[in-house]
Order: sequence, then C-alpha cells, then structure tokens
Amino acid sequence: MKMSNMENIYYMEDRLLLKTYIKRRIAIVNGKGSEVYDEKGRRFIDLTSAYGVALLGHSNPVIVEAIVNQLKKISSCHGSFYNDARAEFLNEISYFTSRFFSKMLLVNSGAESVDLALKTAFKKTGRSKIIAANRSFHGKTLAPLSITWNPDYKKGLEHIIWNRVVFSEYGNEEDLKNKVDSDTAAIILEPVQGEGGVRIPPEGYLKAAREIASDNGALLILDEIQSGMRRTGPFFAFEKERVIPDVTMLAKGVAGGIPIGVTFFTEEVSTVEEAGFHTSTYGGNPLACAAGAATIKLLRESVTEKEVEERSRAFSKRLEELKGLRIIRELRIRGLMIGIELRVRAKPIVDILTEKGVLVLTAGPTVVRLLPALNIPLSLVDEACSIIIEVMRSYESKLGSSATTG
Repeated sequence: MKMSNMENIYYMEDRLLLKTYIKRRIAIVNGKGSEVYDEKGRRFIDLTSAYGVALLGHSNPVIVEAIVNQLKKISSCHGSFYNDARAEFLNEISYFTSRFFSKMLLVNSGAESVDLALKTAFKKTGRSKIIAANRSFHGKTLAPLSITWNPDYKKGLEHIIWNRVVFSEYGNEEDLKNKVDSDTAAIILEPVQGEGGVRIPPEGYLKAAREIASDNGALLILDEIQSGMRRTGPFFAFEKERVIPDVTMLAKGVAGGIPIGVTFFTEEVSTVEEAGFHTSTYGGNPLACAAGAATIKLLRESVTEKEVEERSRAFSKRLEELKGLRIIRELRIRGLMIGIELRVRAKPIVDILTEKGVLVLTAGPTVVRLLPALNIPLSLVDEACSIIIEVMRSYESKLGSSATTG
C-alpha cells in the first residue's frame, strides 16, 4: 500500500532517527509568524516559538532576506579569518551588551556556550566545584548535563558525569550561602528557570548570589539562553535586579531560527583569553551572524521592551480567568515566559490543545509552558487564550469530583 506524504515523513524519521524525542504526531512543514501548518495545511497557533528559537516568528521576512542575501555571498568563514557579517553582528549585539560585558565568543548552541562558561570559571579561579540549582536546566551535552538537575537525563551516565556539582535550593539565599566554599569556581543560575517550570526567584535572590560569589572569590554565571533577548522584557532578565554577572550566555532566539550561541565576559574575566582556548569550525559563521544582526536590529527598532510588556499584559489579563479553576495551582508570568502550574498532569491538556490547534510546551510533569514569539499579534493572543481557557474548563468538568485540590 502506498503511503501518504505525511505517513512517509513519520516512517522515515521513526526508522532512521534514534528515539530520543517524545514525538507528537504532527509533521510541521511551513510557518509564518506565530502560525505553523502541517503537511495537510492544518493551522496551529504556535505558543512554543520552537522552544524559544523563532523569537520573532517563523520565516520573519527581514531575517529571511538577511539570510538569503548572505547565502549569495558566503555562508562559511572560519574564525581565523575576519568577516564583514560577523563584525556587523558583533557591533549590533554590543548595543545591548557593552554596558555589562567587554568581550564575547560566538559558538554554535546554548550547550556549547554553557560549556565555555564553565571552562572559563575553572581556568580563571583554578577551582573545581560548581554550585547549580534544583530544577536547573543548562543542556544535555556532558558538561552542561552535569549541572542540569533532573536525574532522569543522567540515567546510565552516572559513572562519568562530573561529580563536583552541588545543587542548592533555587531562591533560597541561605542555602546558597551554605553551599559555597573555598573550592567553588562558580555559581550558575537561570534568572528565571524555564525547563524547571518558569520559576521566578524572590526579589533580591540574584543580588544575594552576586554578593556570595564575590565574597568567596567565585564567579557568578547567569544562564540567559531562554530568558534573554527580551524574553522577559529587558534584553537580559538580570537587568530587573540590577545585577551584573561575570559571565552570561545567549542562544535560542539570537539569530531568529539559525543556530548560534554567545558567551559574554566582563573585562576582568576576559583575561582568560588565549589562542586556542576555545575555537569552533562553525562558530561565528556569516549565515548565523547575518540572521543575528537582523534579529538584533528588529529588537532595537521594532520589538521593544514596551511591545513585550504589552503582550505579557494581554496574556496575563486573559489567563487570570483560569485562577478560579480547581486544577490550577499557580500562574507564573515574567514577560513572555509563562508557566501554568496544574494540580493534574500537564501532558493530557497539552495533547488536547494540540488537537484544538494550539501548540504549547510542558515544563516538568505538571506545568504548561508558553514561549510565544515576542511579536505575536494581539489577536492571536486572544484566540489562543480563549482556547486554553475553554480546554482547561472542559478538562476540569470531565474530571468532576475527582479533580484534585491538593
């Protein structure tokens, strides 16, 4: 029997790919803005922005034009040569970052940018211990995996995972202080935990972490891979607490959909630089840099902090309607990082929303996570929220008296 095109897509991926992803049975083949389409042309409102990567929507015309123009010129240029697209990107992003950091290094992904941050801390301090946080997520390659909290990701790797990591209770200043000692190279934290459930720390926590690190001769590393790039309003989430880390990282949406990672260093920490310390074949390639420069220009000129806050308020106003439901434990919103913590499992609701044409994420077993594009139209915010509210109400009604209030 001849397979349909969609069935063939499923078959080829299932047959040839390692089964490391929990697949949704949708083949997304097209996207424009905050809407994506499957092979049959079915429309979905995308509140995931591909896990935060399509920061300014899918196939953003400004970013597409920058990529196409650059592809016609040259797509690869090793970092041992100078390049005009790379120089332009560095100049554009420094508009937002030069107040805090004097140097940066361009890599390929968030995980690699974390790896570089850790290498920097070890080299700068000569120490070997890292303090991370409960519910943290920093990546799944070996070094970032060591400082990622979830033990499920480490099964079968316990014998080689680096064991000089101590996990502190996120948001607990006293616990953090007690965990740091004379061999601590760095404290690494997310200003807002994404994978951990969109956890927002209490006011003053990041400032306390800064003081604890400085008092003990350790570095403070803030992982802005998900929370940066205006995701929470300002360019960096740490700006809300007026804290400056020694090292920070960006990735995900930096180039509007093209892979890139950036690690930033203060002047003092940048003294670790030397030839060969960290290089990468694709790091700072012209294609990613052209896309990145276009993305940064849009953040500077069009998608301002005010625009993000307007959309955040729109989501907050609509989702407040969920608070009367028994299945809702807590609503957490920081900019356009949104977590809806439930008293029931999140996956069934995520699956129903998918059937209804709204794509969302989970963040742990009981949290529905939204990471919409920063420029999502307000009309789509309203449409998507209406569907979310309808689905949550219907789900609770079907649970009836079995709906937990725990």
